[in-house]
Amino acid sequence: MSRISRRVIPFILIGSLVAYLDRVNIGYAQLGMGKELGITTAAYGLAAAIFFIAYFFFEVPSNLLLQRFGSRRWFARIMITWGMITVLTGFVHNKEMLYAARFLLGLAEAGFFPGAVLYITKWFRSQDRARPLSYLVLAQPAAYILGGATSGFILDHVHWLGQSPWRWIFFLSGVPAILVGLVIWKYLPERPSAARWLDEDVRTWLTDSIGDDGVSSSARHGLKAQMTAFKNRQALFLCAIEFVFSVGFYGFTLFVPLIVKQVNPTFTATNIGFSAAVPYLCGMIGLLTLPRLGTTPVRIRYLGTSLSFFGTVGIVGVIALRGQPLLALVSLSLAALVAFPFISVLWAMITQSLPKKHATVAFAAINSVGALAGFVGPYLVGQGASGSTVTSGLLTPAIAMVLCTIFTASFRIKNPEAIEASAATRTLTT
Repeated sequence: MSRISRRVIPFILIGSLVAYLDRVNIGYAQLGMGKELGITTAAYGLAAAIFFIAYFFFEVPSNLLLQRFGSRRWFARIMITWGMITVLTGFVHNKEMLYAARFLLGLAEAGFFPGAVLYITKWFRSQDRARPLSYLVLAQPAAYILGGATSGFILDHVHWLGQSPWRWIFFLSGVPAILVGLVIWKYLPERPSAARWLDEDVRTWLTDSIGDDGVSSSARHGLKAQMTAFKNRQALFLCAIEFVFSVGFYGFTLFVPLIVKQVNPTFTATNIGFSAAVPYLCGMIGLLTLPRLGTTPVRIRYLGTSLSFFGTVGIVGVIALRGQPLLALVSLSLAALVAFPFISVLWAMITQSLPKKHATVAFAAINSVGALAGFVGPYLVGQGASGSTVTSGLLTPAIAMVLCTIFTASFRIKNPEAIEASAATRTLTT
């Protein structure tokens, strides 16, 4: 398993890192783009949100196409196309062009996260999935930290070829996605049975060990059969939790650079980048520590409820303390500290509660609900902002996190097979 991890995990980590870099860059580009192109906070909120509309509609089809064409080809297609679109975003000249570019980016990137979850299940048994799944989630705050540090520096120091610094944020963040996509096309191992770098007896052992424990077998179930998962009340309840959480999560994470700029107007772009990295560093710490407390289905629910509650406290604190930069940053850090680990806790609840045969569509569909909420959250925050006063729009994510707390506290895991799978529970929450 160590040998497999060395060949598989780097692709998961780097691919996820680049994916989130291409999401976070717009928040820092807005610091220069807004003034140059006249893009208001409300228009920025719509641009950040419209990405998720395309993501929502293409999420399930993308996962089904991944099953048809294979992980290697489909991941490469996803990364190369979104890298090209990110580069082209650097050439926009008005908000309409920005809207179009963001929609195309969502269309290109759709399916990556649930596809990566499915890919992991092809290579790792339940008790071995802790590392790859943790890297998949951990890449998100890591990308925000890296993106903040590099984007702030670019805004202050990169003025190459007569192009505005904010354009170089898109140029320089799109190229790595293209390169990684080409590497994946060439080197990503598709499945254990085709891995010639493993001995034949190891390939046979791994294929037999995973068997029905993995969800890759869901490919033989048709779309109609898999969609029956959503006749299940638990599936609908999980969609509701995913929706309200994502409204709250994206409603503040995509505005962190603008929030930091507002609470301390004297900051340069570099200062904003490094200050905005603090909440995401707290998010990484939370991911590495807090989910370990959820070792049983009941504890997972209690943990998820607590994380959502303190996320509400953090967001409300930013609104109340916006005139005190240090305390506002502490509140923002608290929100990030608990919001990022909630993602892994929620996916533990999802994988425990839904039948494995429905996983291909169910994982993508629930994630697409989160993508739809990713439109609603930033859009409402942008609309609720008063001029450049971003924090006045944070009431939307605060209300969403209150609802998330209530829904999570009310959820009950009723899948007997999942309740008995304590090893899988520990894996997903680590």
